[in-house]
Amino acid sequence: MLRLNDFLDRLSIIKVLSFFLLIILVLTLIPMVLKIQLGSLFFKFILYGIMLLFFAYALNDVDFGEISFKDALRKEYDSIFKVSDIYHISFIVIANILFVSAVYFILRYLSNLSIISFNSPLFGDFRTLAISTLALYFLTVVILSPIIEELLFRGLFLRRFNKELDVTLAILISSVLFGVCHNFGGILGAILFGICVSILYIKSKNILVPIFAHFLNNLLSFLLALSGVEYLIQSNSMIIILIIILAIVSNFVLFKAIFSEWPNEME
Repeated sequence: MLRLNDFLDRLSIIKVLSFFLLIILVLTLIPMVLKIQLGSLFFKFILYGIMLLFFAYALNDVDFGEISFKDALRKEYDSIFKVSDIYHISFIVIANILFVSAVYFILRYLSNLSIISFNSPLFGDFRTLAISTLALYFLTVVILSPIIEELLFRGLFLRRFNKELDVTLAILISSVLFGVCHNFGGILGAILFGICVSILYIKSKNILVPIFAHFLNNLLSFLLALSGVEYLIQSNSMIIILIIILAIVSNFVLFKAIFSEWPNEME
């Protein structure tokens, strides 16, 4: 039976990356010519929106004859929780957020000692943002980002690297590339998350599984920022210590699961 993976394998990674870089170039040049500022969030919204249309067109244009892209997408959607466990996905998301939080507080502590320079927010505080900005953030980071980034890093990079390299190298390289696309404080968390969703993808063989996990991760981070919980945490050392302890415990379990579930091959 044909799956979304078969459609993804028909895409040319050179064409996808060329189009992606072309759109970045155009979105960079247009504001310079028109002397306007798009803003990083709006820039990303337009970029990911165009890439979503590109993927939809390119995948729909793949011709297998007996089954269409829409049929394959519908079957994958119907089976998403049959091939993956919502509890495992939720645990990965929560463990990752705890891990990122623990790394953040360690970096802040090192910054306070003047060992490094670090002043990035953990979640931020969205309580004072306009509704239009919140809506744009939600559409970009919570909805579009999981789809585009998973199609790129898992659907294309991971699958292509696996054809040329050992599956372990394919997972690690695609996850590191995914990680370096994030800010300094979140690189390690993004790499760990990339490894986890890569394993989920390989085990489930369904690209919608990592997309859903990524969506859940970004949604939870968005809700935490919307609640303004970051500044409540920063003012309470006991909560910080508790978060670090929970991060150590949960990630001990997570790392143990990663090693036990590490795939030997990718179909």
